[in-house]
Amino acid sequence: MDTHRKNELPPTPPSSGSSAINPPLALALALFFMAFGYSLLSVCLFRILSFVLNSTSFFMLYVCVGMPLGALFAKAKFRNPHIGVRRGIQALLFLTFFFPLIGWIIAQGPCPILEDINYQIRTENLWKQLAYMTLFTSPLFILWGSAEYSGYEAALAIPKIRKYFYLLFVWGLACALAVGAWTIPHWGWLRTLVLAGSSGMAALAFLYPNAAFSKTGIAAIVCVILAWVVTDYLEAPYMLRVLPGGLHRVGGALEGMHPLTGQPLSPSVKTRLLHQSWGKYCHVEMVEFRDQNDLQILGSYDGAFLWECRPDAKYEARLDDFAFRTVKAGSDICIIGSGGGKQVAVALETDPNTVTAVDIIPELFPLLKGDLSWVNGHVFKDKRVECVAGDGRHYLENSNRTFDLILLPHTESIAATRKSALEPGRFVHTVEAFMSMKNQLKPQGVLAVIKMVDRDNKLFFTYANSLQKAGLKVQGWTTCGYSNAFGIHEFILLATRPEYTLTATPELTRMPPGHPRAYPRYYQTFPEMAPLHDESPWTMGLTGLFFEPNALRKSLVAIFVLALVGAALLLFFTLRSPSNQMGPARSILVVLAGIAIGLNAVYLENALIFWLIPHMFNPLSAFFVGAAFFLLLWGLSSFGLSGWKWIGALGLAGSMGMVAMACQWQGTAAVFFLVVMILGSGLFFPLMSIRYRQLLLVIFAADALGGLVGGLLGIWIPMLMGFRDYFNFLPWICLATILLAGACAMRQPGQQ
Repeated sequence: MDTHRKNELPPTPPSSGSSAINPPLALALALFFMAFGYSLLSVCLFRILSFVLNSTSFFMLYVCVGMPLGALFAKAKFRNPHIGVRRGIQALLFLTFFFPLIGWIIAQGPCPILEDINYQIRTENLWKQLAYMTLFTSPLFILWGSAEYSGYEAALAIPKIRKYFYLLFVWGLACALAVGAWTIPHWGWLRTLVLAGSSGMAALAFLYPNAAFSKTGIAAIVCVILAWVVTDYLEAPYMLRVLPGGLHRVGGALEGMHPLTGQPLSPSVKTRLLHQSWGKYCHVEMVEFRDQNDLQILGSYDGAFLWECRPDAKYEARLDDFAFRTVKAGSDICIIGSGGGKQVAVALETDPNTVTAVDIIPELFPLLKGDLSWVNGHVFKDKRVECVAGDGRHYLENSNRTFDLILLPHTESIAATRKSALEPGRFVHTVEAFMSMKNQLKPQGVLAVIKMVDRDNKLFFTYANSLQKAGLKVQGWTTCGYSNAFGIHEFILLATRPEYTLTATPELTRMPPGHPRAYPRYYQTFPEMAPLHDESPWTMGLTGLFFEPNALRKSLVAIFVLALVGAALLLFFTLRSPSNQMGPARSILVVLAGIAIGLNAVYLENALIFWLIPHMFNPLSAFFVGAAFFLLLWGLSSFGLSGWKWIGALGLAGSMGMVAMACQWQGTAAVFFLVVMILGSGLFFPLMSIRYRQLLLVIFAADALGGLVGGLLGIWIPMLMGFRDYFNFLPWICLATILLAGACAMRQPGQQ
């Protein structure tokens, strides 16, 4: 006898339209569209969070804090699962209406990296900022958690959809990731909200079919159509209000603040927002600065300035000129990180044969080759210029072309560095990357690395050693020692094949006329420092300029303390729960298994994303592709519930394979075993939810706690230990998860 049959939903009366639609199917569709709507709101939220300090892993912090609170509320308040589903859908519609306000509050929140003039990230300020974001993202995740928990209860009460209840939510999230990645750049952020609200209305229509054709239902459809039309006109003014203010941000510039120093602009300088649009990966803005006859355009992504250009294509002499003085007329030049075309304009002055401009933001070239081509003097329309939208390293590794000059100009610009300090974006400056670039150099070619963000020559010496490790002959100049408002300095490194000696170095030691700074210091030999590799800790690269390693280690310890405290509270709640008829040993096992499932899920998802980053032509796609593909595989695992032991054995085999492949985590074999691990461990949450339905809230909360810890580890382990150690831990986490959850799933003696 099914002990939970008494909790099944009562048959829907004929007046509700159940005679036309099979009730289990209707409920399944309602749950799917509800999950899709909440997930689409989370995609919109993620895009707004990019206007402030954010990380894909930190996003899990907001999810895993809010959703258990919502589940607890649903458990305490909504006794009838059917009513809980209905209220969850109604909450989705309510939340969608107020979501523009939530987005504005989040975008105006603190961003310590962009506001700290000293270029130091204090972890206490970072945690304060994360607390702010957690607070103001909580309305979404609390309501989502309440709706999801109610949906779980409703689905588990119906035998026909019980085995596949997890698919409804996992695949709803996967679909939302794919849809949102397309609709936001094509339809806009506000219209994507309308789509989320429409999915909520569709969910209500499946739950109450006859109501869709009532006067209220028709009025709701009319409101959606009106909202669809109106939001097209509201998108631009809304985004103008959302653009954040402050140092290096668009809002501050439009209010008369100098974008780099934060000081008031001269009254003669007039600013205006020249362009704004949603791109595939970020929001693109261009701000015009006009001072009498002087005109300058600053380009921004997600509200932070990243590049500059001029309509006259005339620029003051900088260290960049050192690189261009090494080439002759008729050369082939490749610029990785071309931005607004500043270096492209200088390259064209050398009368080159070709200039290849590579940039990771795909919308940039259509904009600057179209109606806005005037902002940089039409340089991208020059017939000698080839524009490539993608990752520079990936382009070079798959190209048969060779170049006289490969230039990496300020790919860690001031705002870019401070904004993306918590993301893995340094694959272009590793030994492996430099070896690829060396292969694309002509016999007398030059590889130039130019950076404007360094402190105490840390990057200067690290990159120099990395270039030498790649088999290149290196020389460089640095302005270290000259004071400036930011406490940072710039440098240039010129590298050639070992058989070629660059003879122009004596003349290069003098800055070109008009350079605002003192003569840089010349280096031909460099102090020994550890070179930067693909699997090196992030602190060896850019993040090391801003984070103090001891503070990071303390944060890593704090993560484990958080896990221990959370586990203790969950265990206390489980043992005190009246619905728990198990002994202490089994209760501890269930809590630990739930935490392991959440930790394993997020850790596996991050691993897939990390693997994709160096393999995709545009690594910015890694999050969307990796997350969606992971959710697809994670959901597919649920089809093996009846043979869960065989599926678990498959996951164990994948874990053992990954043990052997972890040191070669970038290889094809590693991703094969990663996929096997995902398929072999994705069914344990639904399996335990069915086995221990009376403890569903405990499993839900334990899964969230594990996801929170896994998300934070996705930042701190790569920061402090590197990707290799991240993948070294991976198989053991999956192995422990399968063993713990498998032990829980085994039926106890006398269990039905």
